[in-house]
Order: sequence, then C-alpha cells, then structure tokens
Amino acid sequence: MLDSSRTAPSGRRPELARTEPDRFGALLRRHRTESGLTIDELAAASGVSVRAISDMERGRSRVPQRRTVEALVKALELPADAATALRDSARAGRRDAPAAPALAPPRSVADFTGRHDELTWVGDLVARSAEPADRQGAPVVAVVSGPPGLGKTALMVQAATRYAASFPDGVLFVDLRGLDVEPPRPADLLLRLLIALGVPESRVPADQHARSAQYRALLRERRSLLLLDNAADEAQVRPLLPGAGSTMTIITSRRSLAGLEAVDRLTLPALTAGEAVALLQRIIGPQRAAAEPEAMLLDLARACGHLPLALRIAGNRLLSRPGWSIRYLLSRLADQDDRLDLLVAGDLQIAAPFMLSYRQLSAAAAQTFRRLAVLPGPDAGLELAAQAAGLDPPEAEAALEELAELGLLQPATDGRYRFHDLIRLFARARLATEETAAARRQVEERVVTWLLATAVAAGRWFEPRYAAAPAAGASPVAGRAWATAQDAGRWIEQEGDNWFGALRSAAAAGRHAEVLAVADAMHWFSDRWTHWEHWLEVYQMSADAAEALGDPGERAVHLNYLSWAYTTCAHRPDLAEAPAREALRLAAAAGDPSQQGWAWTYLGLAARRRGDAAGAQVAAGASLPLFEAAADWDGYAQGLALLAGSLASAGRHREAIAQYRRLDALLADPDRAPSPLVGEVTAGHVHLNIGLSLLVLRRWTAAAASFRAALPRLHRSGVRQSEARCRYGLGSALARLGRADEARAELRRAVRIARHVGPADLVDTALHQIAELNPPTELNPPTELNPPTELNPPSERRVG
Repeated sequence: MLDSSRTAPSGRRPELARTEPDRFGALLRRHRTESGLTIDELAAASGVSVRAISDMERGRSRVPQRRTVEALVKALELPADAATALRDSARAGRRDAPAAPALAPPRSVADFTGRHDELTWVGDLVARSAEPADRQGAPVVAVVSGPPGLGKTALMVQAATRYAASFPDGVLFVDLRGLDVEPPRPADLLLRLLIALGVPESRVPADQHARSAQYRALLRERRSLLLLDNAADEAQVRPLLPGAGSTMTIITSRRSLAGLEAVDRLTLPALTAGEAVALLQRIIGPQRAAAEPEAMLLDLARACGHLPLALRIAGNRLLSRPGWSIRYLLSRLADQDDRLDLLVAGDLQIAAPFMLSYRQLSAAAAQTFRRLAVLPGPDAGLELAAQAAGLDPPEAEAALEELAELGLLQPATDGRYRFHDLIRLFARARLATEETAAARRQVEERVVTWLLATAVAAGRWFEPRYAAAPAAGASPVAGRAWATAQDAGRWIEQEGDNWFGALRSAAAAGRHAEVLAVADAMHWFSDRWTHWEHWLEVYQMSADAAEALGDPGERAVHLNYLSWAYTTCAHRPDLAEAPAREALRLAAAAGDPSQQGWAWTYLGLAARRRGDAAGAQVAAGASLPLFEAAADWDGYAQGLALLAGSLASAGRHREAIAQYRRLDALLADPDRAPSPLVGEVTAGHVHLNIGLSLLVLRRWTAAAASFRAALPRLHRSGVRQSEARCRYGLGSALARLGRADEARAELRRAVRIARHVGPADLVDTALHQIAELNPPTELNPPTELNPPTELNPPSERRVG
C-alpha cells in the first residue's frame, strides 16, 4: 500500500495554505502583466504550459521546479533584482509546501548484494529521464519482471535509495498487490496517490478518468520517482502512469506486462554464482563464512537455485542454528522432495510466493504446470509439453504462455520453456498433492512412450535404409514429422535430456526392446554429435538390454557401439578394447563377418588413439576381407579410412594419401560404394585428412584445395568437430601462402565452432596461429609457423 510520512501533526493531510507560497504566484502575475503578455503568450515564449502558469498564478501549484522558474525568468526578460526575487519566492514555496512522500516500506535491505548491471541500467534510465527531450515527450517508464523470489522489489528499493537525490520532488511507493484475489482498483490507487501528493480528499474527483487527469497534471511539473510494485496487469497500471514531464516510473510484476507500450524492460535473472555466494557470506557474517569452505557455499547457493529469497532463508536458518554446518544443511536439502519444506525461516517460506502465482492460473495452465514436473529434462518444446499436459498443441501453447507470463516458466528464444529448479520442485509437490498415483503413472507412461518413439523416428533420418524416405521420419505416437534431416537432428539435440531420461526409465522398467530400438536409431547420428556426454551410457544400456533379451548378435552390435563411445566420446581408448574383443567373439560364434569387421575396426581405432599405429594397421587389415565377404561397403570404407589414418599417425603421409585416394575411388564405384549418406560424410573426411597430410608435406596450395573440397561436404553432413578441424587446416595453409586476412578469418571460424563442440585443444592452437599472424611489434617478433599435425582425427566407426 501507499505510505507517506509527511502528515500534519494532527494526523490530517496538510491543506493548501494561502500564506507565503502565494507570493510566487502574485509576483509571476505582476511581471507577466507588466510585460504586456497574456498567459498564452508567456506559455509560448517559455515552453511552460498554459495550465501550469495559470495554476501557479492562482496559487494552486506552489512548488515550481527550478527549471520552470528559469524558463519563466528568461521569457519575461526580468532584470537581475526581479529575477532574484522571483527565484527566492519559489524557493520559499518549496520550503513551506508539503514535502513529497518519503520512500515507504519495504525498507532497503542492508546486505543487498550484486545486481551491478541492473542498477547501472536503472541509472542510465534516471539520466535519460532528466533530459529535456524526454521531459517534453513521454516520461521514462521501466518494467522489471521475473519469477517469484528473485528480489524484484529489493532491486527497485535499492535503486530508489541510490538515485533518490536525482528526484527533488520525492519518491512515491505503491504496493499494487497484484496477486491478491481482488487487487486494488486504479480509482482507489489514484485516490491514495493524489492525497499523498497534497490534494485534500474533498477535492479529488469521483470519476476515475478525472482523477487520472488531475494526477497527471500534478506530476507534469514534478521530478519524482514513482515505484509501482507487484502490478496485477496492464489495466491496473495504465491510469497510474504520468502523461508528461520528468517523473520516472519503475513497475515490478511477475507478468511481463507486454501490452504496455513505449516502456523499457528488464527480465530479472537469478543471481550469478559469485553474487549468490557473496549474499550468503553477508547474511551469515564474515566470521561464520570464513569458517566454512567456499565450495560448500557454492553448493548451498546451487541448492537454492541462486534465488535471493531462498538464499536469505538458508542464511537465516544457519544463523538461527549456530551448531549447524553448511555441510549438514546441504545434507538435509539433498532430498528434493523435502527441500521446499526445509527452506523456511520464521515467516519466510520459499513455497509461499510460488503458491501465490499458482493460484492465479487457469485450470489448464495449472494442470500443465503440475505435469511438466514429470519431464526428465530441464526444459521442453511445445509438442512434448502437450504430451505431458494431455492437451492439444494450441491449448498447451496457451497454457505455457500463461505460465511464462506469471513467471512460473522461463521462455527461451527457440520456443522452449524451462523450469527454475525450485519452481520445478514446487510443481512436483503440487502434482503429488493434487493428482492420484494412477494419474501420475499415466502421465509418465505417456511421456516416456512418446519420447522413445519420437527419438527412433528422428534418428532414422540418419540411417541409410530410412533416410531415403522422409515419410519414415513421422513419429507413430505423435504424428511428428520433420521436413529435413537437419530438423530431426535439431529435435534430437534439443530434447536430448528428455529422451535420454526416458531411455533410462525404460531400461529400469525392463523395456529392453525399446532401449535397443532407440540406441540403434541413434548410432548414425551419434557420430555427428560426439561431444554429447551421454553416448557411453546409451550404449552400455543397449548392450545390457541385448544381454537381458538373450540375443548375442544384438549384443555384439551394441558392444561395438560401446567400444566406439569409450574411444571417441569418453576419450578412454584403454577401456575400448574389452567390449570390442567380446563383440568379436560373439560375432564369430554367430558367423557374422560384418560385425567381426566392425569389431576389428573399433580395436584399430582404440589402438590408434593409444598411439599404437602398427596395431591399428593390423586391425584395419583384418577388417577389410571381413567387410568384403559380407558385402558391407559402409564398413569397408571405414576400414580403408582406418588404414589410411594409421599410416598418417605413423608419419607415412604419402602412403596415407595413396590409401585415401583409393577410398575416394571406392566412393565413386557404383558396385562397391557405401550408401549415399555414409559416402557424403566419408568423402568430407577423405579430403580433410588428405589436406592434413599435405600440410605436413608442406604442399600448401594442394592442401588448401583439399580443405576447400572437404568443407561443403562436412558442413552439409553436420559433423561440426570435423568442420572446425577443416577450417583450422585451411587457415594454416592460407597463412603459409601469405594470405593472412583469409587465414585469420578461417581460423576464427574454427575457434567459434570448436568452442561449442570441441575439440578443446584446437581452440588454443588456432588462437596461437592467429596471434602469430598479427602484425609484429618489437616485443612480439614474428615466429616460424609450424605445420599442424592431425588434431584428434575423425572417428572411423560404424555409423550405420
């Protein structure tokens, strides 16, 4: 609610007194008439409105701003003595008139921490609000929005404290109580504001529009800061906004208030990790903070989701329990089902602000909110959210937008929606409270089934036997279809945490056939997304599923995938040999030459990564006749690639190039060529690796040509790590050819890609090359560029 500490001793609001302040109006009228000016003419000359001049002359506006007085002095061309007398009478009026209301509770937080960028943003708005251009146009209005518990009000109060001196006519604070069942009406809020501004209640019009006009007229000549906290919606706020002048307004709301026009907006984020730790340290005090390991403070900040309210509750609990260590509090917060109940300190409860927002939801939005808690991942797209909610996509989209508007979900730029960790726990609690166990199981089953089926459909876009028929990309559950393989791949990546979580659930529930289907469908795509952290577990689960089904042939396949994952994804080639050896044994027992060939390929890949080039050559040689016997030309191409790569690793680059040329010829042979999808990826890697060997041989022009031939193929195939290596190699060749600008451009592109997907060592190497290409200084003499060696060569693996 509104608060003003400036009241008369009797407790009544001060009336408009007819004493010394009226001297300014009398002097102004006298100087105007002596100058022979009408009010309209003086208004035109000074830039002060007719209404304002009339109010000042009649004593209705008794506290003109300094800028207004100076504009009138200049327009009236007053001599020095008369100008001084007019200024003095204005100052006397400001001294005697009722002062603007002081900043009301909530009080500023003594241990307010962080928010440097946000306070700077407010400071820039304060400076802009004082500019003449803004005073003559629309006043500055800012909306600060975000989920509950982020400290929106605390930020606003801190900003008001910091910048109060910029507002000589004071600060007004109004709690709009936007989450009440019936928030205050604009007409009632205007009445309170007008009384706080010194208008007797008897002179406040009954009509809301008239009240708003009177209120805006008063603010037009003031420089105040108006703080509107916890707004319900746009309709509640609009009548309270100044119409002109230099009063600045800050509005806070859990809603974005997107309907307000011409406003500056700030969506408040959670605190950074550093800010969250600093706040905890200030709450518990330096002595207590020094006694605790900083790592524990970081863990506690993470458990609190970096939310200021949760951090304050946790800090207050530690203060009230001197015998508790942070480690002990963390142990109690580790159980996610109990965490919200434990984040309570006196009348502070982290769940309370969440509940206020939850009670505002429609039935469909509340159902969507609860059921999204079953999703394995932290965020979701529209189709997955609709499956969880049990709604049609248009209904689900409306519910998601309602949740985002109230700050219970965080919308992302790619059309996805994310829970804050603590709000997710609140949603899980509401699901357990409001829905039966049978209903929860039904939701979980629907989500898992949809995710697994859709993952299979998406992965098949990258398998040669399915990729030729895009219609196969449709999910049998959701009717989901993608226009291109790139769209399907984007779904796999965006929903990775969700379909992987569903795969874990299926494995735990003994749904072995579905686990095998997903892993099989994904193994082509996995070669394009090697930096994803979960492939090792995916293929361990699928190998275990094959064993549980008693299928040695399938187990051999998935043990081979597991060997690849150890070498390529986990960077543990020392652990890759055991599953490949077991796959070789099982495939031999089953009489499957193709899987025997793949087992030898993965053994060779692991040997090569361990630095055993001779062992890799032996394994590659063993794989080729097996692939040929099985007419597995996809595998044969990879066996040749392994042979060539192992020769390069041994420093035999001319022999390696000869084998890569042999592989390139194979790709063009219609009788022995691998499938088109494998052929495209393989051709890109052939030219990449030829280019790398040519670099070592110092054949710069030929190397650059080979890299240029590789780039479009690698880019189309979406193998981003290999594209980064290729751009690095091209930049190195161009640098040697003296084309420094082109070289820098390619090296920078390589760095941008590698920073996202790896390899990590390429970033440092490429940056070093760029530094060497910069113009030399006396302190930085030019150095000899060393030709690059092969950086983490692309994997030779079964991708089909």
